[in-house]
Amino acid sequence: MIETRLKDAASITPDPERSLKNLQSFIAENPSRTEELEPHLKAISLLFSYSQFLTNYAIAYPDHLFEILGTMDVSPDRKTLSLSLKETLDGTRESSLLHTSPRGSVDLYMSAIRKFKIHQLLRITVRDILQKVDLVETMLELSILADVTIEGSVQIIRDSFRETYGSPAGDSFSVISLGKLGGEELNFSSDVDLMFVYGPEQGETSGITKDTGVTVNRISTHEYYCKIGEAITRFLSLNTDAGFAYRVDLRLRPEGQRGAIALSLRSYELYYESWGRAWERAMLLRARPAAGDSALGTDFLEMISPFVYRKYLDFSSIDEIRSLKSRIDSTFKKGNIKRGYGGIREIEFFAHALQLIYAGREPLLRERSLLKVLHRLFQKALIGNEDFSLLSENYRFLRILEHRLQQVNDVQTHTLPFDQPSLDVIARKMGFDNRIVFLSDLEKRRRTVRTIYDSLFADQEKDIPVSDTFFDEEFSERELQDYLSDMGLKNINRAARNISAIKDSMYSFQTIRGRKLLQNILPVFVDASLKSASPDMALNHLQSFAHFLSTRESYIERFSESRELIDMLTSVFSQSEYLSKIIMSRPEYLEMIGFQDISGKSLRAMKAEIQSMLREGSSAIAAIRLMKQMEEMRVGLLFLRKKIGVLHIIKALSKTAEAIVSVCLEQLLGNSDDLAVIGLGKLGGRELSFNADLDVVFVSPNDMSAETTKTAEKLLRMLISYTKEGIAYRVDTRLRPEGSKGPLVTSLASFETYYEKAAASWEFQALLKARPVAGALRTGYAFMRLAEDTLRSRAHEISASGIKHMRERIVKELSKEPEGYDIKLGPGGIEEIEFTV
Repeated sequence: MIETRLKDAASITPDPERSLKNLQSFIAENPSRTEELEPHLKAISLLFSYSQFLTNYAIAYPDHLFEILGTMDVSPDRKTLSLSLKETLDGTRESSLLHTSPRGSVDLYMSAIRKFKIHQLLRITVRDILQKVDLVETMLELSILADVTIEGSVQIIRDSFRETYGSPAGDSFSVISLGKLGGEELNFSSDVDLMFVYGPEQGETSGITKDTGVTVNRISTHEYYCKIGEAITRFLSLNTDAGFAYRVDLRLRPEGQRGAIALSLRSYELYYESWGRAWERAMLLRARPAAGDSALGTDFLEMISPFVYRKYLDFSSIDEIRSLKSRIDSTFKKGNIKRGYGGIREIEFFAHALQLIYAGREPLLRERSLLKVLHRLFQKALIGNEDFSLLSENYRFLRILEHRLQQVNDVQTHTLPFDQPSLDVIARKMGFDNRIVFLSDLEKRRRTVRTIYDSLFADQEKDIPVSDTFFDEEFSERELQDYLSDMGLKNINRAARNISAIKDSMYSFQTIRGRKLLQNILPVFVDASLKSASPDMALNHLQSFAHFLSTRESYIERFSESRELIDMLTSVFSQSEYLSKIIMSRPEYLEMIGFQDISGKSLRAMKAEIQSMLREGSSAIAAIRLMKQMEEMRVGLLFLRKKIGVLHIIKALSKTAEAIVSVCLEQLLGNSDDLAVIGLGKLGGRELSFNADLDVVFVSPNDMSAETTKTAEKLLRMLISYTKEGIAYRVDTRLRPEGSKGPLVTSLASFETYYEKAAASWEFQALLKARPVAGALRTGYAFMRLAEDTLRSRAHEISASGIKHMRERIVKELSKEPEGYDIKLGPGGIEEIEFTV
């Protein structure tokens, strides 16, 4: 007989199979309660059809189930619920006195909190599925339950901490709720978005005085409240034998997961004044004190009001809001009724965007509940009656659907099931005959929402980088890797790490405006890097550059004003390891990025720049390194942008080296005619390449002196010594008479004797590119006449076979051909052309 009644009751529920199975399990576990079951069979069979999670609880605690069924027409208000929890905790406190360890006491409180929450959740769910209340009342009851639970947990933790650390002077602590809890529209299985704020900014706790009179456990106020925040989070979210109370999400706090768990009221104020972004303004629209000191919570709301509600909205703020929309647009998730197209988030953003724009001038719009916001937007004629009705109706529908999905197993899900039987069940829970009709209606509703949502900024759409989505707090690492896998990268994991590090760099900025600017340009940089010739290489360099850039606001401003500069720098990052390292080495080098498009500089101008640095107090060693790298970067950028050719580059680099050597020697010699520097090889031929050696010889007009040799040695040290900026040049002086065995400085007479009697044929070849580059002009010209005379008198001694033999030795002994094609020394390379000429 009972079995028939059970089947009949289960058959009219949305999930008859689940309902019947659970009814049978209830009777099997509680046979003595069969008679009590029958008067409430319809309600219980519905509950057992909707929620497996609560069914398991009801079977284990039938007294709680029948207690709720007897009073389900009455809903306790916030005060009554608070008193009920207080009684529960007072009873737990008496039991906790039997525990000598604090850990055992905390565990008891955790269990009590969790049992209280699930007991009340059972009541709310039964009232919901029996339609004793509507959606708004259900969400409010869920929110009140969360508030009361959090408040009770805060009191437990604060009492415990006072016993351990004492308390700070002016002890005040408040929990700010955000998101759906802040709007008092909580889900059945939702995270609670929280922030923790405390009052006293400085000081420390009083500590605990032991029997010996010694005071221990004094800690700073900041550490104290951060510990409290951590303890509350753990207390609520730890999964115990009794389950968890609430999953706590703290990512909406300043600097997200990188930020402090708790901040003083003044620290929040400084943060939002300095760093606050559009998404944080939108997030704070629903901020509400949920627990702790209500006065401090009120102060927090008053403090954030000027940041959230602006009377005068500038175009940059509109762009920020538009950027938020683009992020939402790019996070489409099929089947997800929250983040998918036409979903809950799009309705929320529609309302919040209009609040951000108009609530500064219209206080009536300063409302947390989304349904109330829509109504007030309609009252103020900011949306029409049709849009108001459609958005409100579809928001209710989607939120009820969200509840039905989450009630089954107490899982935070927003995604429809894929299998047909489960879709049929959810369809019946939503009042449809089958999944086909349900899915068709849902699709129609989502298209309607998307159409209204798309009307925002419809005529002002802006090209927002796809990578902007990566910087969304809700964009997971898995989603990032999935996206990058389609971008042609060689190392997906490293690219994902680079992007995470780039994102992290935004939070280290130390100036007022810098972080906002950085938040705008870094996604553009990432986007350009992913589209570059070598995205892996570009992201590697961008990761380093982002941390450097996070301390240089003036450069960020330049980049924010010009997309061309971002593309230019990204081009360098993707093509040149050498120039990328130069850019990263010092901020002065960034001045060359698009700010000096001078294609040619005279030798005199280059020398004047170095001399100007010296007059301003730079040391010669620092000035010449700065000059060299700035010029390398300047001409390198011009070349990569195809504004100059390779011949221009080698002449410019040669001129730079000549200016540096010349100024250095002038610093050492003054106006003396004691020494000349002769350039050979690439320097002599004005064909210097990036990071090339300088081939030089030192010439004196008369017999060398110790002083002249010392001057040459000082010049070499200036050029080759290692500093934090590296070396200026590697210098090769082995082309002097007798090579490295000969004296560093050679007189004109000694050169003449050497070239006349001892020089090898390859040394005559070296003289073809000789030219004076620094020092005494008269001595330099005298050396050039000597070189000309030498070539005229001994050129006939040079043979083709000798040149060919020398070339073969170079290929064999010096080229790196076995490692790959050596374009300089290998067969058919640059030097082969030079030898032929």
